[in-house]
Parts: sequence; C-alpha cells; structure tokens
Amino acid sequence: MASGVQAYIDPIFEAIDKVYASEQKRIAEFQTKSVLHEGIHEYLNVMCNKNGLRVDIYELFDWDSRKPDTKIPNFTEGVTLQQVQDEWMPVIRERIETLFKSEKFSSMFFRYRLEFHLEVVLEKKSSHFTFSLLNEDKRQHLLASIQQFVEQKLNPSSKAVPKEKDDFFFVRHLLDPHLYPIDAERVGDLLDRMDAKVKVSRNREEAWRHQLNGDLKRWAEDEFLARYADREKSYGLDYTVKPDIRPSDIPAPAMEMFLLTAMRVGSTDADARQKYLEIASQLGSEQAAQWLKSGSGSIPALYTSERVTCKANDILQTLEVHIRSEEEESYREALVYVCDILQKGFTKEYRLKLKSKVKNILPVPKLAKSTLHRFFANALEYPALYPLLAEYADIVMEEFKWYNDVEPGEKSAMPGTYAVMGLGLKGTDYFPLVIRYMKLVDTEHQSVQDGYAAVFAEAHGLTRDTIPVWTTILLAGNQSAKPLKSSGIESVEQAQVLVEELEKLEEYDKELLVYRIWGGEKKLKSSLKQADPVVKALLASLIP
Repeated sequence: MASGVQAYIDPIFEAIDKVYASEQKRIAEFQTKSVLHEGIHEYLNVMCNKNGLRVDIYELFDWDSRKPDTKIPNFTEGVTLQQVQDEWMPVIRERIETLFKSEKFSSMFFRYRLEFHLEVVLEKKSSHFTFSLLNEDKRQHLLASIQQFVEQKLNPSSKAVPKEKDDFFFVRHLLDPHLYPIDAERVGDLLDRMDAKVKVSRNREEAWRHQLNGDLKRWAEDEFLARYADREKSYGLDYTVKPDIRPSDIPAPAMEMFLLTAMRVGSTDADARQKYLEIASQLGSEQAAQWLKSGSGSIPALYTSERVTCKANDILQTLEVHIRSEEEESYREALVYVCDILQKGFTKEYRLKLKSKVKNILPVPKLAKSTLHRFFANALEYPALYPLLAEYADIVMEEFKWYNDVEPGEKSAMPGTYAVMGLGLKGTDYFPLVIRYMKLVDTEHQSVQDGYAAVFAEAHGLTRDTIPVWTTILLAGNQSAKPLKSSGIESVEQAQVLVEELEKLEEYDKELLVYRIWGGEKKLKSSLKQADPVVKALLASLIP
C-alpha cells in the first residue's frame, strides 16, 4: 500500500481504536439483562474533511453538524473520490473486518451485523461509501435464542410471562429484515401472543404497548415510508407519496406489514394510524381505502331504527348520531350503541356529529358548546336514562385522555365529562361518580372543571352530604383556577363539616382549599370579622 494512502488510513483507525477502547472498557463488565440481547454495536461512521475526522458508533440525527473532533489540518487536501473508492475502501474494509472478528472484544461488543459508513467531504460536497459485515454464526445463535424464547415464554399453555427488559429486543428482532423476511401474519401472531401474556397488570401492559408502538413507528418511517414517500419536515406525519412510485413497485409483504403497523399503533395514536392508512390508500391499497371509508370492521359500524341512526368509524375516531324522534327511547338506543362499541374497542377520544332539533347545554361555564356536549345534555333530560349514562361514564373515563370534540386547549375534556357533570347536578345517587371523576381528572392539563364547584353548590346547597363532594371538586381544579366569588360557608353546621373535611387532608391540600374557597388565609381572616362567633371559632382553626 502506498505510503500516501497509509497517511489517511492510520489516523482513521487510531480514532476508531480510541473510541472502541473506551467502549470495550465499559462493555467488559456489562451483564446482559435479556436472553435476546446478543450484542451492542452495529454501526460505525467515519466523517473526513479538510479539517480532520470524526468517529461515531451510533447513528446521528439529520441535524447533526458532524464537525471533526480529531483535528488534522488539510487532511483531505489533494484526495479524489476515485482514490477513496479504489485505494481507501479496500483497506478500510479489510481492517474493519479484522476488528469485527477480533477476539479481543467481549462477546457483547458487536451485534451479529455491522454497518460501516464513510463520509468524505471534498470541495464542500459530501460523498458516502458503505458496506456491511455479517457474523453468520452469531446470527444463527440469535435466531435459536429467539425461537427458544417464543417456545418457552409465549406458549399460550405456559404461565411464563416475558420480562419487561425483553420487550425492546423482541420487537427489534421481529422487525429486523436481516433476521426474518417481512411477514405480517407471523409478526401479528407473535404480537397477539405477547399481548395476552402481559395482561398480568396494567403497568406491564402499558410498558409493552409503549415499546411496541415506538418500534413499529420507527419501522414504518425508516423501512417503508422512507422508500415510498417524502417527508415534508424532519418530524411529524407530513408525508407525500413520491411521484414516481407505482402500486406495482411495492412488494405485497411490505404493504401488509405497513397496514399491520397502522392498525397496531392506532390503539394509542389514532392520528398516526389515519395518516398511515391515507398514505397506503394513495399507494394503491384497497384495504386501507376500505378501512378509511367504513372502519376496521372490529366494531358494529352502523345501528339504525325508526328513531335513531348511529354510524361509527374507529379509524377516523368519528361517531354520527341522527335523532329522528326526540324521545327517551331514541337516546337510550344511541347510548346502548355507544357503550357497546366502546367495550369492543372504539376509541374513548372520539368526536361526535349530532343531528338533533334539541339544543340543551349544561349550566357549567368553560364547557365547550359542542355537539357531543349537546348530545349528553339532551339525554340528561330523561331521568330513566341516568343509570345508563352512569354506565357510559364508568366505561369511558380515563386519565390523560380527552374527547376530540374541540381542538386541544382550554376546552378539552376527559371522556365522560358531560355525563358526569350532568348527573352530579341531578341528584345525590351520582355523587360517588363525581368524586371518582374528580380524583381521576388531569388537573395540570384540564380546566373545564374549574367552574363546576359553584354550579354544584347552587344546585344542591352546602350540607353535610354535599360538602365532601364540593371540596373534592375544588381540589380537582386546574392550577390556574380562581377562588369562588362567595364561600357559601355561613352556618355552624357548614363550618363544622368543612373543618372535619380539611382535617383529613395533607397541609398542601388544606392551603389549596382555603385559597379556592376564600382566596387565601388573609381573606379568610378578613371574612370572619362579621361571622357568627361559633363559625368564626371553627374557621379560625384553618389559619395557622
């Protein structure tokens, strides 16, 4: 090899050796936590320009500047692309392969495959050279480990439950095209098995779903969309199909896997599901077009009678209700239908289009005057429907979820809001439901409940039975909630019950309630000047 070439190759490998030595020291004491973890490093990138070079062992973000961290003035001066191709790359490949096969590294240092990238910047223009290396013995060993994992951990007849630390590696291997050919049916079957296994607890199930959905999205974006669509930005779901792509260009297994991905991620990200299916439809998928038009088929999409027609599309998260006859039975039929589809997997974060001549609205400030709100306000006109409305609320209430009847913002409401608030104003039977709602609501990101306490007190008065509910409502206020215009605490009994309730609370919540009711300790003290002596004595105990 010419000495001139050696002058470039040696600095590159000195930098690689330095990085690998540091990694080897870290990995030498590494103890794998998953039987599916066969190695760590699978990527190596070298960037060279006139100022020097840089080595990265993890893929960089698009916006990374890739400046040299090993300074070598005039490093690429006089170098041509032909020299890099003909003289650099054969030597680099040989030496990288030697490192890849070297026994001086621990068994966990490399994965079964290593991808090498060389970026050379000449005359302000970047050129890329790449190759990949494969350790077939390690690949076969990994395949055997995966098969054993499936047989032992995912056997439906076994009580074994995969550990959370296995989730990342299991999904990564399933979606790795260098391990398995694309097969949506096989992947779907194994994911279904895993779904069944992790139902041991909600936390375990959510951890699995979070890991799976993240990896599926990465597969969709890196392996599928990158080939067939252009991204308008470096983030988000703004994709447009490449103009030169024809449906016949897309292998059927790839499209089937993309459709499976869309449906899977839709359980927690319906916007991504809809966008993926829209792209698939534009790429010629009749299945995607059908789902967008009529839904997935997993729920009854249509209910119709002489009184009412209901249509639901779980892909678009939409529900349409046409009330033909304004009567109790019409709303009963609609509510039964909605409860049914919710129990069969319809999203709780739906939006509703209502066709009705009646336009009732709950007397609660801040609530959006949406058609969804109006539907429940209309149904609340029929006392016989209260148990069904409560059943609906029990099904649909969930923390950190919001109806899609308005744009995300100050009018956003947790599913069940309109039914619960309406029932809470109608009678005492639904006070426990109101309390459960208020303890569940996300007080950091929702504020429509802030005005409910005053409306509740006006509807029921403040008594021994209502004050515990009232204080729970006040505590559920948003961080920006303002104090009540009037405390409403005037009698001895009211004061006594309120003090009893506050004694059950932590100091922070006590201070919060004093603020929400009176505007703070100073204003409470001021308000007591004209109060009944017994009331004054009771409430004075709230002032430190």
